[in-house]
Amino acid sequence: MDNTELKIVFDLAYKKLSEISINDNFDREITERRTRVFDKNKPDSYFFEHMVRAILNAGMKATVVTNKMPYVRKAFFDFDVDKVSVLRLESLLSNPQIIHYERKMRDCIANAGKIKKISEEFGSFGEFLNENQKTSTILKGELMKFGSIGRAVVLDYLKNIGMDFVKPDVHILRVFSRLGLIDSEASFYPAINAAESFKQATAERLSVIDAVFWMYGSGGDGHLSKAMCSKNNPLCNECPLTGYCTIKAERS
Repeated sequence: MDNTELKIVFDLAYKKLSEISINDNFDREITERRTRVFDKNKPDSYFFEHMVRAILNAGMKATVVTNKMPYVRKAFFDFDVDKVSVLRLESLLSNPQIIHYERKMRDCIANAGKIKKISEEFGSFGEFLNENQKTSTILKGELMKFGSIGRAVVLDYLKNIGMDFVKPDVHILRVFSRLGLIDSEASFYPAINAAESFKQATAERLSVIDAVFWMYGSGGDGHLSKAMCSKNNPLCNECPLTGYCTIKAERS
């Protein structure tokens, strides 16, 4: 697709999501992402909280993580890295209210210790991120040294702390694949390039591109009344993107 077509696809998707938004949850999410900025002066607890959430989100439904986060916050002492770094894993796994994923819980405890150590060296974890953000490859590489942070989680994390990234999750990959923008639902890095093309065509932030196509495929996290392009039940009869959709063309 050229820039004109990409802009049309984005605008059609955006309009449809506005129509099926629960209350104004969709518009609020988009506004928040448009105005979200990285602030190195945030406390270490802020950066740790987003790291924990990004780790827990991987492979889990967003609504499950959202519902569990108040209990995780309490178990993690409001994400105080000093206190979490000395937590015993058994105390977390015996808590019936939080997510019982041993490797992730173990890594979160270890990551608190790493953040604490880095903060002592740089003055704060935000300063460490700021020092490294000039080169995104270096920054991603440094963060991927933390436990349970792989190529997708690191992008989710950076996006959520205000840097301009897209995380091609399964929903975005599905939608991009069906639109013929990538070869398959496994085309992770081509999906990032496709998102960059949308950014150029629309002048939107990557995090906004991320939100629109994530919600189009998933229904969001309490944002929409339904998912337009789910895996097993795509609503092709209601979808305004069928003229660009490869599976619709195959079915016709």
